[in-house]
Amino acid sequence: MATKKKTTKKKTRRKAGRSAPKQKMPGWIVLLIGMLFGLAIAVFGYVKGWVPKPDNPNEIPVAQSAQSTNNSEVEDKSDELGIKPKKDYDFYTTLQEMEVVVDESELKQTDSRAPKSYTIQLGAFKSINDAEALKAQVAFIGQTSYIEAIIDKNNTQWQRVRIGPFTSGRKAEVVLKNLEKNGFNPLIIKGK
Repeated sequence: MATKKKTTKKKTRRKAGRSAPKQKMPGWIVLLIGMLFGLAIAVFGYVKGWVPKPDNPNEIPVAQSAQSTNNSEVEDKSDELGIKPKKDYDFYTTLQEMEVVVDESELKQTDSRAPKSYTIQLGAFKSINDAEALKAQVAFIGQTSYIEAIIDKNNTQWQRVRIGPFTSGRKAEVVLKNLEKNGFNPLIIKGK
């Protein structure tokens, strides 16, 4: 007698919450559906009358060069169409009537609004070596600075480290923000 071996199958259970993997829709189908949807919206808008129609679809404009057109031709065409060009220009007289007289006091006020210059000061030192060290640090971030020597009321010589002058406050502000970002403590000095 022969004995048969019993084969057992392993049964696997699916875990709860998991479903069979979904197949993705190909990209060309998504593109085709989108194009058909857009076409349907366009046709619907055309049928509803939302699309503007040309005023004269049968009229074809003809381009004319400025050299080939004579004044007599323009006058003839304007007469045919019933358009009469107005040849009297009244802005010459209107401009003369609108003349404005400016007082000298107002002119002096505009001189006081002359453009100012802006300078950024990074520090003031008694020692030239300290000023040179700060100037070198500023050079590492790509700014060109200079040292200005001054003597104060007490006959003390100071070395100022400055950048500028700038013709606009905006340019000075950009450089100031860059210096603050790199750890410096600058200030803007307005000049005349």
